Amino acid sequence: MKSKTPEFQIGKAFREITPAYPVWLYGYSARNRKSEDVSEPLYIGCLSISDRTRTVLIFTCDLLGIESHICETLYEMIEEQTGIGFPDVLIACSHTHFAPGLHQGVLSSPELGIVEPDETFVEDFKIKMLEAARESLRRPLPVQLKTTRVLAPQAVFNRRTLKADGNVQTNFLFPEDADNYTFSKTDHQITVLRFVDDAGTQAMLINFGCHPVTGGNNHYAISSDYQYYLRNYLTERYKCPVFFTLGAAGDTVPINRYGDSRKLLGNLLANSIILAERTYTSEKFAEVKSDFLTLPVRTIFDTESHTARTDFERAKTRLITLQNSAEFEQNSDAYTAEATDFSHKLIALKRSRLYPDNSYSIKIQFIQIGKTILVGYPFEVLSEISLKMKEHYPNSVLVSCSGGYQGYLPLKYEYDRGGYEATIWSTHFERGVGDRLLHAVLGNPFLKRQSSDFSTDLLTESPERKTGGIQ
Repeated sequence: MKSKTPEFQIGKAFREITPAYPVWLYGYSARNRKSEDVSEPLYIGCLSISDRTRTVLIFTCDLLGIESHICETLYEMIEEQTGIGFPDVLIACSHTHFAPGLHQGVLSSPELGIVEPDETFVEDFKIKMLEAARESLRRPLPVQLKTTRVLAPQAVFNRRTLKADGNVQTNFLFPEDADNYTFSKTDHQITVLRFVDDAGTQAMLINFGCHPVTGGNNHYAISSDYQYYLRNYLTERYKCPVFFTLGAAGDTVPINRYGDSRKLLGNLLANSIILAERTYTSEKFAEVKSDFLTLPVRTIFDTESHTARTDFERAKTRLITLQNSAEFEQNSDAYTAEATDFSHKLIALKRSRLYPDNSYSIKIQFIQIGKTILVGYPFEVLSEISLKMKEHYPNSVLVSCSGGYQGYLPLKYEYDRGGYEATIWSTHFERGVGDRLLHAVLGNPFLKRQSSDFSTDLLTESPERKTGGIQ
């Protein structure tokens, strides 16, 4: 290392959080029983980064997401034990669909409905989180930072495929009749922050946007998904811990998701990083900063807290009665209507608990490490938001499912095009919140000072698109 004065100090720690007993897994509402096996273990990691004046803690969790009110509790717990609190703490989830959760889950079976988190798992998670935080702060290591950004377009596609009429059909699997669709863009950039000293690489922080839904048909096996193989491959190569954060993956999924695709995808991403060895640039200055912005919003539909439980129980009773009747036919119009009503009442009950007054204050978090700024969104963010952010600020990195887990985040025009990710059931807040947040992020001084050619004309249409965009 050429510089005699190291620029950053880091600490790192991992703890396994795989439960050794059956638990409810979050990510697929059709599950009707607890986990039965472990395919790939789950971990929580903590990477501390300091410039000697400020220290930030970046937690990477193999979970679907952690709702924001629980993140608030975790911030308080971490600050009480370490002296470091929000916004210097980033809690980022990988969004694996094969792990338990810290909040109430929603299952489509009327006998189950809302399931409570496993208290043993929750308490173990908190213990491991604090252990990892303390260990990462115990012996700070002087390092320098190198960064690279490489592309992996062959691994993913945007499942919000466009039909000939311009409307969206959500293809969860790569369509066999692919020529009949126009594929929307994805943010398939891999961002790598690599912390090095004279002994070699000491830690890596990676960001990539791909929905963690790989690995065959067994929805009852615990797994950290492709990120497990990505981390393991790089750890074996560089002999250091590897931390993963999720990019804009709300509409971006793996082209292949069955068989051994979990391992193939993880190894492909790892090899893409290894082959980019000569593209790293050294950070010229050491600086760690943090900030956040808040945006008050309304929910996308109102709920009545005092009637939501009663409405849900009535819908549940009707559906169970129909299922147990002699005339029951699963494909009948009557069953479809009752099942749909039950699903809607279930979601309304869940939302009434999250937002009892039908309003909320969203927090967007900024963590600056050298020239790279992590922008934490508490949503499953659609690709276009990340692409527009990077268009203005190439050094920015969108981190999904961080500091909260509050549904999908599309732009306003997507609701008129249809598709799974832009409905009142998949999104929590009123139309246009995605646009307002993007405007607020792009206009925030924390990002603006990183670019001298910032454009305030965000309403200008792209030459590639005559409709849509920010509205």
